[in-house]
Amino acid sequence: MTRGPALEQGAVRLFGVLVCLAVVLPALPRLGLLAGAVGLLLAAGAAWLVWHSVPGSVAGAWQRRPVVAALWALGALLALLQVGRLSAFMADPERTWGSLVPDAVVADHACLSAYVVAADLSRRGTPNLYDERYYPAFSGDAARLLAPGDIRNLRKWMDDPFEYPPPFLVFPRAALALTDDFLTIRAGWFVLQALGLIVVGAWLARWIGGRDGQLAFLLLPLVLASLSTMLGLQFGQFHVATLLLSVAAMICFEERRPAVGAGLLAVATVSKLFPAFLLVYLLARRRPKEVAWTLGGCAVFSLVGLAVLGWSPFGAFLTYQLPRIHSGEAFSFYEHEAIVVSRNLGIPGLVTKLQFLGVPGMSRELGAVLGWLFTLVLLWLAWTAGRRAEGRVAEARAWLALLSLGALRSPLAPPYVTLSMLWLLTLLAGVIRGRTSWVVGFVAAWLLIMGPPPLTGATEFIVAFAGQLVGLAVCWLALFWPPRAAAGTPEPALSSG
Repeated sequence: MTRGPALEQGAVRLFGVLVCLAVVLPALPRLGLLAGAVGLLLAAGAAWLVWHSVPGSVAGAWQRRPVVAALWALGALLALLQVGRLSAFMADPERTWGSLVPDAVVADHACLSAYVVAADLSRRGTPNLYDERYYPAFSGDAARLLAPGDIRNLRKWMDDPFEYPPPFLVFPRAALALTDDFLTIRAGWFVLQALGLIVVGAWLARWIGGRDGQLAFLLLPLVLASLSTMLGLQFGQFHVATLLLSVAAMICFEERRPAVGAGLLAVATVSKLFPAFLLVYLLARRRPKEVAWTLGGCAVFSLVGLAVLGWSPFGAFLTYQLPRIHSGEAFSFYEHEAIVVSRNLGIPGLVTKLQFLGVPGMSRELGAVLGWLFTLVLLWLAWTAGRRAEGRVAEARAWLALLSLGALRSPLAPPYVTLSMLWLLTLLAGVIRGRTSWVVGFVAAWLLIMGPPPLTGATEFIVAFAGQLVGLAVCWLALFWPPRAAAGTPEPALSSG
């Protein structure tokens, strides 16, 4: 007689279905009929993947470890509440109770607005869409006079400047071709990124397999409920998608689908640049075919961008924006905001922190030098990680560690970049093995990396710097954990029971 799924398996599967519905259902009124139907189909696919990824080992967990099972249930409930309320806010910004925090500084901010503004400027044929006069973060309210007038509900959200290479604009240009309502774009992008995080998180756990994969899967609710994830999804930051594209690409490479993996990694690399460190990792693992495919994908993506956008954005990026990025001037808009300076995790931003605290001799030029020194360290780490990673969990740890460190190369790396560090912690959870002191260390590291609510004075800077150091330590640990421990999960995939 065939046994049905255990109560615990059913509970985890139910959570998977509910969290996918929590992403989509509140957003349906904003998305409309067609986009809503697509969203429901994507949610169904994500729920199906989660349903079939539930490890059989959870059966009987309530009897074996009732405290752990109860804690997981609380974490799953928290994730549902967090995702559900954020989806409600993304559908209707008047529901400020769904924002990460109701404060207008967070609730009224959307990095996504910079992408839409730049896309609209490009379709208008603006010679230099990177010009800081178009972005209120640099020029205050006067820049709103240059705001696009034919995109509904955008004006309130305009703030951040556009910083990415031109090919990225293909995506917001496609969004503008579908709708002229910024809030619809915002809700749709949230649904795509949130479901993508669920899918790639479950996929990575299945690929790792064994005890480490099972733990990573069961800890996904913590990742979903974390402040870092909420912040990245609420701001519509492409950083979240960059992580998902990069991790999915590396899994595709391991599953012998180089063309698909190269396409995903090419989009991530051309858009955000820092995933390029994974190419060094691949070279160290003697995977030149995957590197060649990815470089080809970068070329194709750039040519598509050139065909769609024309030469002007590329010329402006090379002659105007790149020098400003190198000097740090492109990110100077944040240098007078204490909370942004303190919570900036970028390594070049350490100079800005010291300058803000009154240390003499700190300059953008010094920050640029520090950034290039950090780049050299990252190149060495990527090569070393590629040569020493043994086993699937060790490889996955290396991917997320390099992506986490690569994001810190930017002069401005806000708290949402710690999403990859928290995700990395779920892959390190297997080393705890019931040791109480390690559990306490895991929780402390999670809280410090995620960061507390804003503090005041020197305490804010000290606590934020402590979280930055812990994040760097976690990445180092992931890259240099003893190979035998990292390779201790021989099972190829999660058992679905």
